[in-house]
Amino acid sequence: MFVRTDLLHSGANESHRAGGHAQEGADQLSRGPLPSGTFGGFPAAETFHGVVSSAQAQHVKNLQAHQETLTELGRKAHYAANGFTEMDDRNAAEMRAVRCNSGTSATRI
Repeated sequence: MFVRTDLLHSGANESHRAGGHAQEGADQLSRGPLPSGTFGGFPAAETFHGVVSSAQAQHVKNLQAHQETLTELGRKAHYAANGFTEMDDRNAAEMRAVRCNSGTSATRI
C-alpha cells in the first residue's frame, strides 16, 4: 500500500481551515440578533421575528457542529498520517536490521 502522507496532512490542514471558517460564520451570525420590533409591532411581524430568530439560532448551532466535525476530521487525518509515517520508519529499521544480520552471519562454502 502506498500512502501520500503529505497529501493527508494537507487535507487535514484544509479541514482545520474550513472548521475555522465555519466557526467564524457562527460567530458573525450570533453577533447579529434581530431586535424585537424589527419587522413591525403587529402580531404577524412578531411571529415572523420569532421564526427568523429561531432559524438564526439553528444556523449558528449547525455551523458550530460543522466546525467540530471538520476539526475532528483534520485531527484524525494528521493522526493517520503520523501513524503511517511511524509504521514505515519502524518497518524500514526492521528491514535494515534483517539485512545487516543476514549479511554478517551468512556462511560461505
